[in-house]
Amino acid sequence: MLNATRTTTRLGTLLLTLLCTLLPLGAARADEAPAAAPAAAPSAPASSEAQGPLKEIIVTATRREESLSKVPISVTALSQSDMDARGIKDMQDIVRFVPGVSIDTSGTNAISIRGISSSAGAGTTGIYIDDTPIQMRSLGFNPDDTLPKTFDLERVEVLRGPQGTLFGSGSEGGTVRYIMTQPSLTSTSSYLRSEVAGTWYGEPSYELGAAHGEPVVDGVFGWRASAWYRYDGGWVDRVDPTTGEKLTRNIDRASTLVLRLAAVWQPASGFTVTPSIIYQNHDKNDAGTYWPAYSDPSAGKFITATPERIPNPDEYFLPALKLQWDLAKSQIISNTSFYHRDEKTGYQGTVYDMAYYQSLGWPNNPNTLGLGCGPADQPAAGPAVTGPPCPWYPLLDANGLHLPAGFGNYQTPNVITNKQQSWVQEFRWQSSDPNERLHWTVGLFGQVAKESSIEELIDTQIDPFFNALYGINATDLFGYTDQNGNFVSPYQCNGFGSYTAIPQCDIYYNSNTTWDKQIAFYGELNYALSEHWRLTLGERVAHTTFEIQNYADGLENFGPTPVNGVSTPGVGRSASTSSNPNTPKASLAFQLDPSNMFYASYAKGFRVGGGNPELPSYCATDLATAGYPNGAPLLYSPDTTQNYEIGAKNVIGGVLRLATSVYYIDWSNIQQSVYVAGACGLQFTTNLGTAVSKGFDLQAQLALGQLFVDFAVGYNDARFTKDSLPPAGSPPLVSKGDAISGQAAIDYAPGTNPPWEIAIGPEYRFNIAQHEAFVRLDYTYESKNPWLAAVQDPRTSQFIPASYSYPATSFLSLRAGVNVGEWQISPFIDNVLNSHTVTNYALGQTDPYNPNGSPSQQQNAYTFRPFTVGVTATWRVGGGGH
Repeated sequence: MLNATRTTTRLGTLLLTLLCTLLPLGAARADEAPAAAPAAAPSAPASSEAQGPLKEIIVTATRREESLSKVPISVTALSQSDMDARGIKDMQDIVRFVPGVSIDTSGTNAISIRGISSSAGAGTTGIYIDDTPIQMRSLGFNPDDTLPKTFDLERVEVLRGPQGTLFGSGSEGGTVRYIMTQPSLTSTSSYLRSEVAGTWYGEPSYELGAAHGEPVVDGVFGWRASAWYRYDGGWVDRVDPTTGEKLTRNIDRASTLVLRLAAVWQPASGFTVTPSIIYQNHDKNDAGTYWPAYSDPSAGKFITATPERIPNPDEYFLPALKLQWDLAKSQIISNTSFYHRDEKTGYQGTVYDMAYYQSLGWPNNPNTLGLGCGPADQPAAGPAVTGPPCPWYPLLDANGLHLPAGFGNYQTPNVITNKQQSWVQEFRWQSSDPNERLHWTVGLFGQVAKESSIEELIDTQIDPFFNALYGINATDLFGYTDQNGNFVSPYQCNGFGSYTAIPQCDIYYNSNTTWDKQIAFYGELNYALSEHWRLTLGERVAHTTFEIQNYADGLENFGPTPVNGVSTPGVGRSASTSSNPNTPKASLAFQLDPSNMFYASYAKGFRVGGGNPELPSYCATDLATAGYPNGAPLLYSPDTTQNYEIGAKNVIGGVLRLATSVYYIDWSNIQQSVYVAGACGLQFTTNLGTAVSKGFDLQAQLALGQLFVDFAVGYNDARFTKDSLPPAGSPPLVSKGDAISGQAAIDYAPGTNPPWEIAIGPEYRFNIAQHEAFVRLDYTYESKNPWLAAVQDPRTSQFIPASYSYPATSFLSLRAGVNVGEWQISPFIDNVLNSHTVTNYALGQTDPYNPNGSPSQQQNAYTFRPFTVGVTATWRVGGGGH
């Protein structure tokens, strides 16, 4: 492997070579291109769509169009050309450039803003495509938010701080808005983007997308359509865990297809109808994680030993209808939409089951009271081993998977089927005269959101495997006694057994369906007290209801979960709750002059409550040990955030634009997951006390002649402010000073956010061979979190000794470009230094019953895609893609 200096030198040479290869093409078409401006002042910056050295973006963060620099909210807005200049494809790329924002890289895609993240409950960040919320609640074990792709977007807006007044429940930490490019009644525009790239140790990636819009009848009817396809080459390989033989290469490859069609019709002056539909199909072949026990990242070996493939198909469609009436000084807007999503995902079922199975033989395991040893791996000579530890022990540890002889292909795959359906209707009436002192908005919002999650573990060989391990059939060991006193084994597979309440060969089945319903009235007044002072007051009042239906069954559940003490096939349980939240907002802005604005604000965020699936009866002992002698709570309550913020937006000397904010967020009654240690090994959601998140964010744009620099820095300290005790007392579930954990905590990683985030992007613009060109470098840094999460804190009942803090990470990319007519050709390098720092991880379960201590825990790790070099070509006519 090259050292950093040699690598950087070679990459710089390579990038310049790629750029120079484009010059003959530029020279050949010089007569077709517009005349170039003098070298000292290119006429149109390579990555800006606005005039002047500092561009201004119009945003709708307050549900009306305003200049970004005049909005008294901490907002980052990235246009399509901004994202193209940085090589951004989705939210996982966006967060590297936006201060105070993080995303869970373990697969859940959960977004955290200003440290407000949670391992359970409803989402803490609002996610919108135009005016439709698409975030999901944590239901089941793998609650994966979808990742909309960034093609043919007008812009992406990231609003930091609670946005409960205008964007409702779930926007506790902030809101992310994907604003699509709209069809036009008057202008024609086109946008095309293509890319090819190669990744060290992996396979090529490529994409092609096109968008076009035009009026059919000028001023009456127009349309816009787009299609985009991307293939991301894989770079993780699978091996046989026993022999080490490489079985499959590049398993983590993925493809994405996005289609969109929109139209605008103006049947009468001042009235427009805008129907649209978006379709996205993301299909990932397998999980993009590697086992350190089998890998050598420094040598380009990223290896998984998971026996089963974990595909992740994720498909959604979103039809919407917008009606807008433009009155003399106001607008009435109706938004109607239906969001439908189907996703399959999963965790490592074999890893989970091997950890569970190996713990069953010990006499102190309350579910079995000890088991004998079967014939697997018994010594060839001498007496057989009859009690634990058996000769095959362990099946799983930090060194890998150790399957007994004759079971080299054994696996128990997990499949989780997630579905979302959301119906939304919103009416909004708002003022539209920018010259009035009073700007106002009132609205009515209604939503019915249905989610379902079915978790399955599948085992076609469970009896032979248990016989080999323990000399007993699993179907004789796991089961329940029905109302007639008969033992029932809840299993049927390939002609064996007769149990039909769950799918064939399922050894664990957990089905959850929820309904979230809400109706809300909201309003906001923005009044100019004087030439310099402006006051904003807002309020949202809502009525929300939540209902859950749950059914759990299978061998590993010991049959159907009892309802009122009775286990009945096909009979589950339900729970419901309701609330009446209000989320006020107030801000005071001082416009010193056209270039300087200061503000102070208060805003409240809200997240609805929910309910827990009932845990199996075998969890009772472990629940009592954890401080829940009466079992896991049936329901959990709403939680709230209150944000206090001061900020400023300034332009200095016409060359430096600053946006700064300092905030303090009080988070009460926090919804979090509680892991039940021991034989249970499952989780439930409850409210874990209070926390404070405080910090600042700063964004800067500098324009010095031909040098343009983007800079962002954010600091966040998000921690619990007191111990949170279970009903029966100590030990605490979390301790005072523990860092707030996000979704990754369900896999025993800390799930914490980095306190410091820094992004710097210098860009030099120049003319070469009579064509505008640029060279851009982007560097991002995330610091190590110095505070322990609950899973790392030995004072808590959640403590996992093997859990460790995420290391600091840095990422460097380099991009150059040249404009040839309407084309921009941009060679690039991502992960210039080929960093393979661990960005997240997941741990296998411990064996709590081994009197000699648990085997070391198996680990899966996540990291950056290795060094990647490629070239992007974009074509714009008439402003398309802006």
